[in-house]
Amino acid sequence: MTINVPPPATDLPQPSPDWALFLDFDGTLVEIADQPDGVEVAPELPGLLLRLHKALGGAVALVSGRGLEDIDSMLGTPKLAAAGQHGLERRDPTGRRITATIDRGALDEIVGSLRPFVADHPGTRLEPKGMTVALHYRNAPEAEGDARAIVARLMERHGAGFHVQEGKMVLEVKPKGSTKGTVVEQFLTEPPFAGRTPVFIGDDVTDEDGFRVVNRHGGLSIQVGTRLPTDATCRIASVGDVHRWLSRMADGLDGKAGA
Repeated sequence: MTINVPPPATDLPQPSPDWALFLDFDGTLVEIADQPDGVEVAPELPGLLLRLHKALGGAVALVSGRGLEDIDSMLGTPKLAAAGQHGLERRDPTGRRITATIDRGALDEIVGSLRPFVADHPGTRLEPKGMTVALHYRNAPEAEGDARAIVARLMERHGAGFHVQEGKMVLEVKPKGSTKGTVVEQFLTEPPFAGRTPVFIGDDVTDEDGFRVVNRHGGLSIQVGTRLPTDATCRIASVGDVHRWLSRMADGLDGKAGA
């Protein structure tokens, strides 16, 4: 099997004012922390995102596994278009909120089944997000096998409506039908995103759906880090390098805004 190894960031094309920018959050804009609420947002990041929003005519969207309220509380940028919980909730460019309909009874059962597991496995953590639930084992890597086993058993019962989205030392149970790829497709049908060249930056397996959609639209998919395999067409080394590249992009586009 041939594994795609994306070229380094030095090979990225020059930013263009006709880009539509889609940004993952954890591992892309902020470093991954031991606990989801332990991330640190660089003080300059919110202002940088707003500069890019202006320079790209509003065509900037955050696309995250986190909930929208969580993202907004950390960044303080509610004017940005955004998708939370892998697209199950979305804020469109006009500020309108769109939320998927899910089987909340089944989700409550899944959460209830996972709570005793977490209680019996110190270091694991359960993160109910409202429409999905994530089982983290970053601080208990020895519990990975047991975590996979209980989630697999839950899918034997609830697999008709839910599936498991794997990430970096996390197993997230979510309703079927919505991914970072489907939500990018939705954004690309709406102004100011429609008709632009899409650019997606992400680091994790959950971002691969976004990469594939952007690739189909002739855009630019950028992986943060060195995880393989990937469908990304380019690579950037780290969160800090993402910030520096976005800052250079904002500097270069500021004078072209509205051109």
